[in-house]
Order: sequence, then C-alpha cells, then structure tokens
Amino acid sequence: MEILLKGRDRASDYGDFGSMTAEEIKGSVTMREVLSKYGVSVNSNGMCCCPIHKERHPSMKVFKDGYKCFACGSNGDIFSFVQEMENCDFKQAFKLLGGTYKRYGSERTKANAQAHYNRQKILREKAAENEKRFRSALMGAIDMCRFMIDHQEPFSDEWCYAQNNLPYLWHVYENKYLEGEEVEEANVFRRCKEIRQRFIIV
Repeated sequence: MEILLKGRDRASDYGDFGSMTAEEIKGSVTMREVLSKYGVSVNSNGMCCCPIHKERHPSMKVFKDGYKCFACGSNGDIFSFVQEMENCDFKQAFKLLGGTYKRYGSERTKANAQAHYNRQKILREKAAENEKRFRSALMGAIDMCRFMIDHQEPFSDEWCYAQNNLPYLWHVYENKYLEGEEVEEANVFRRCKEIRQRFIIV
C-alpha cells in the first residue's frame, strides 16, 4: 500500500529508516515534512489549512513533532496524522513512515504498541469532544448576545450586557479559530455559562 496518493512514492519518500523504532522515526521526520508529502504548506506562524476536515482558512497549528487543529479538534503526532489521512491503524502508519517490526517480535511488545495506539485514540476522541463542546458554548453565547442586541430596548441593562460581552466573544473566536492561538478555555466556558444563565430568565 502506498502512503501518499497523487502519484507520490511509498514510505521511502521519508527516508530509509530500516528497522528504526517509532521514537527514532519521530526524531528523524518532522511534522512539516509529513505535511509537505500531502501537499500541505505551513505558513511562517506555523499554521496551515487542516487537510483532515478540508477547510479554507488555517486552523491547524504545526509543531516539530505534532499538530493540533483548533477547528475539528484533531491532534497528535506524525503517526496519528498518517492514521487520520490514510484511515489506518498505528501499525500500518508505522510501516508507511518507514518502520519495520524486525525488533518487535514478542507478543508483549505488540500488545504494548496496540495499547499505545488505543490510548492515543481515546485522547484524540476526548480532545475532539471537548473541542465540540467549547465551540458549541462559544457560538451559543455569541448568538444569544446578538439576539438580545436585536430584540432588547437600546441601552437597557440586558442590551448593554450583550453589547459588553459580544466583542470579547468575537475576540476569542478570532484568536482560536482564525489565528490558531491558545485561549483560556475555562474562563471562556465560565463567561458563556454566565451569559446563558442571565438570558434564559429574560
């Protein structure tokens, strides 16, 4: 099976790693190199368009040995990325990145590798769920503020409260989803909860 579509070569594109371990491969191949094999360019701020959920505006932050998409929640290392792109398990991604199992003959080691993959999968799913909850809370608070501005008497308490909070919410949205910056999610969640509780009783 070839790792890269669009006419690219097999895992040899990443180099001849022989029987290198997963950690040795991670130390030899950067996240940018893997992305470049899929035709993904990274800007000077370390951001790129996420190829996993096919977007138009950069929301994926690229690190030396990993990535995090602030839009879809996908994150991990080079193996996780290949698994996402190729829809394969860790073993196949390991092979596609040039690894072999010459040093992995025991059942115990294979079990450890599978356990590692399972843990990473759980972490990715948890991160994606948390990201979904955060985005839902943020967009819900933005919609509530906009609704109150449109339907409350100008300069009333509720109208002013919405006017004061909306710029903050848009600032959070732009920082996280357009600029790819980290935000204090706990504080944002708290603010969104306060907005929701205040407007529900109106």
